[in-house]
Amino acid sequence: MDRPRTVEMRVHEENEEAGLPVRAALHPDGLYLMLKPIGVKQLQDSFMQQTIARINAPASLLRAPLRKDFDAGSAPNGLIFHVGRCGSTLLSQLLKQSEGVAVYAEPMPLNELLAPPHKHAREEIVAALRGLGEAFARHSGGRYVLKCSSWATLYADIITEAFPQTPWAVRVLDPREVGVPCLIEAAPRFRRETEQGREIARRADPANQASSHEQYFARLFAACCEAVLRLDRTRGRLIEYETLPAAVWESLAPHFGLPADAAVRAKMTAAAHVDVKAQTARPFAPDSGRKRAMASDELREAVDAIARPALARLRSPA
Repeated sequence: MDRPRTVEMRVHEENEEAGLPVRAALHPDGLYLMLKPIGVKQLQDSFMQQTIARINAPASLLRAPLRKDFDAGSAPNGLIFHVGRCGSTLLSQLLKQSEGVAVYAEPMPLNELLAPPHKHAREEIVAALRGLGEAFARHSGGRYVLKCSSWATLYADIITEAFPQTPWAVRVLDPREVGVPCLIEAAPRFRRETEQGREIARRADPANQASSHEQYFARLFAACCEAVLRLDRTRGRLIEYETLPAAVWESLAPHFGLPADAAVRAKMTAAAHVDVKAQTARPFAPDSGRKRAMASDELREAVDAIARPALARLRSPA
């Protein structure tokens, strides 16, 4: 989002009505946010941007403060990292069943501040993320969770620096099962012809060793695992695919300090019987065998040599 030149910016006021941050841009003179009057209860789609596209709402622009000092009161209750195509959407949709909890799933403002190439110093990005966190806290009116995009896991150190007291979780899955749909769908993080794709590739494969899409996927998966390994693991939790959906109310919600009583568990159980992306009545069911059978020999070889050892290190005790 470019800084508007023809619209007068409003400086954030404490008594100003909170809107949903839908876009963000960091400029030398401050953090600019676009807000829309979309309520927490309207965020029922799998991804926040789907809700924004579905609801026709007017936009307002403001300049928000950069928060160089950490404020625990505006930090998220939890951060969700993941490797993509691993069931992370189920986590965010079930957490929405907790009373008084807002879940912002892969929000564009977060991506816009974090996306490479980074044109601002690290401390400025951290301050901008804290400013965005304050805007989400105002919108939520209380507790909230940020579910990050899969590529953002590579930059998990920056996000956790912005919110050092926030517990985090990472969703993982056998890399063959992640790789099959990613390669079939040509996921955006594989598009190295874009500037962002090239920057992600430099972080995932700095020596440019990958000679195929399969090898690049394996290196990207391994880089995500290594990025998580560099975090404070005392604040983290690994959520395995096989433990879903019960792990959400048995492990994840308590880890984030969110309600998980009998009533909440009943609502989560019911929500788990809906295909979260197709919005159809189809219960969650692992499909590991089918995806593993679809993996090519080249993918299996790349995964075994590169991705699986990194995942094993992530799964090992801290």
